[in-house]
Amino acid sequence: MPSTDESRSIDRAVSQALALIGHPRRLTILVNDPQRHTDTRSVLEALTPRIDTGKSRILVATGSHSFSETQRQTFERDLVQGLPFGVVSWHDARAGDLVPVPDGAWRCHPWLLEDRPVLAIGSVEPHYFAGFTGAQKTATVGCASYADIEANHSGALMPDCRPCRLAESPVYEGVAEMLGVLRRVQGVAAVNLVQAGPKVLAAAGGEPLASLNALIPIAERTFVRRIGRPVDALIAEVTGPLGDTFYQADKGIKNNEWAVRDGGALVLVAPCPGGIGQDHFYQLLRQAPTYADAAAVVKARGYRLGDHKAVRLRYLTDPRCRNVRVYVVSGGLSPEDAAVLGFTKVATTEDALRQAAVDRSGQGLHHVRDAGNVCVTSTVA
Repeated sequence: MPSTDESRSIDRAVSQALALIGHPRRLTILVNDPQRHTDTRSVLEALTPRIDTGKSRILVATGSHSFSETQRQTFERDLVQGLPFGVVSWHDARAGDLVPVPDGAWRCHPWLLEDRPVLAIGSVEPHYFAGFTGAQKTATVGCASYADIEANHSGALMPDCRPCRLAESPVYEGVAEMLGVLRRVQGVAAVNLVQAGPKVLAAAGGEPLASLNALIPIAERTFVRRIGRPVDALIAEVTGPLGDTFYQADKGIKNNEWAVRDGGALVLVAPCPGGIGQDHFYQLLRQAPTYADAAAVVKARGYRLGDHKAVRLRYLTDPRCRNVRVYVVSGGLSPEDAAVLGFTKVATTEDALRQAAVDRSGQGLHHVRDAGNVCVTSTVA
């Protein structure tokens, strides 16, 4: 349950968001899916007395993610139990009833264009190729067609896509363009949160990009750690929803890979009970043992969603590129999985450091305990 200060902050952000779109009684509310830890329920509780919940509806903005019926039921129960919201639906990026935003720039869930404004709830953390997460993503790629998500994420192959970087990022610029197109035909407001675990540190509401920018300084203080020079080895621990599959736990690598020197070592610690997860990128890794091979496959057949994960992993580990040795401590990944990823599976972090010949007591080791959200960067390029 939020503290009094947290509740006031959320309540103020909700007021700002509703004011932007004219204090409507009926809303389409967009919420993050279970793979992102967002205190959506507290925002819904603040919304409840201000809107007609019986005529409002909730859409889970899944993007390209998919969930079992059990996962959906559990999420919905925790989200709305005891609240008077009756309609909760889940976006399907491959659904046949998606509709074009009027100028045809992208296709979205039909609810986004119907006769009520949209309020997107997001959380602001570093994102390894979109710069920062937030409601701007919830309202666009979260509710877009698979082809549009794929087109946006193809920008993640570009070197300018790094954590905390918005300027000149093709992925962020693409999201901003999609949002601008939507806002020309629909009222769109946002409530963004910055959280440390369950605690809400700050909230901002209103125009989606303005509320994002208002929270970036707080998100940077919360999630970004700056070190003087790249380290010899980094231990990246990923827990919670991001640790359920490698597809998500990979964020622990991507958030922190630039803090490791070329030729250094990175140890990923993540349970991954769901194994690899969405494995389309895994198939590319099977085909392409080197960075050059992976880049050539993508160039020849065109980008497919997830390719950026494979290409960037190969760039990290390829001896002709960054030559970072990656070790994984995970009950959910087999030695064969690790080998395809280009990693070495080990039983413990000590085993990894020993194989990498790293002195744990030395100054060249850094340990990140929430690597799925925390981003360590070096001040030396």
